[in-house]
Amino acid sequence: MKKILLLLCLLTVCSTITAQDYYKTDTTKTKPNLYIIRLKDGTQLLGRVIEQNAVQSKIQTDNLGLITVDVAQIVSIELYDKNNPINNKPYYPNRFINRLLVAPTGFAMEKDAIEYHNTLFHYSEFAAAMGDRFSIGLGFLTIVPTQFYSLKAKLNIISKEKFNFSVSGNHIGGRSIGSTSIVIPSFSFGKKESFLNISPIFFTEDTRGGFGLSVGYMKKTSPNLTFFTENFFAIGNGLSVENGFVLSGGLRFDRLRHAFDLNVLVPIGIFEFSDKIYLTPSVGYHLKLSK
Repeated sequence: MKKILLLLCLLTVCSTITAQDYYKTDTTKTKPNLYIIRLKDGTQLLGRVIEQNAVQSKIQTDNLGLITVDVAQIVSIELYDKNNPINNKPYYPNRFINRLLVAPTGFAMEKDAIEYHNTLFHYSEFAAAMGDRFSIGLGFLTIVPTQFYSLKAKLNIISKEKFNFSVSGNHIGGRSIGSTSIVIPSFSFGKKESFLNISPIFFTEDTRGGFGLSVGYMKKTSPNLTFFTENFFAIGNGLSVENGFVLSGGLRFDRLRHAFDLNVLVPIGIFEFSDKIYLTPSVGYHLKLSK
């Protein structure tokens, strides 16, 4: 009888230990972390990364189920923080990195994109990408197009992750200014989210040519905001612009298909009456017309 009681006690202890061990193991099981996955086209996914390799990423979402995304289309993957909604704001990529304020950058337009740009209301421009590396554009005064117009063509020669090189040709004409041609090679150093741009500008007028230089910088500072600056130096280009330079800096408010620019210009020695330093506010608007 004593042996039977002892055996029952041992079985009870063993079963208790086994149950406790099983319970502890079960409570350590947790779901994968919840992430915000932002894509190049502006799409934002909220889900759990189930599997990922060098080519594709499998993401389990609550509303779309299991989806597969090409890794090349992913802009960022950030841990979702339910206690800090500021970090979970929608991410809007800068779709207009192909241009600063005046000069083009080394980046090409998005493939098959059609864009509209407006500077300070009076200057409008339409641009269209003809494939991956070539684009054309038409600019004009919004109110009186024949007073000033600009025909553009841009070819992206080198396109790498941290270096892009393009050459742009620009023909400018109008009633009162005659016509001139401009050649602009543009060098962009860095990724799309942060890069330095250097663009020498060569004017080829019949009576007097000239030279300019644009040095700019652009950086994505938040999910919907981009900082940019462009400093333009001119030497006798003949377009009623004397030797001088323009400093500028501003912010681009990015959205899914459009963006607003708000910046300040500091022209020095550009016009005859500009013998003093003064600030000139400027606004701009960019719109992607294509899907």
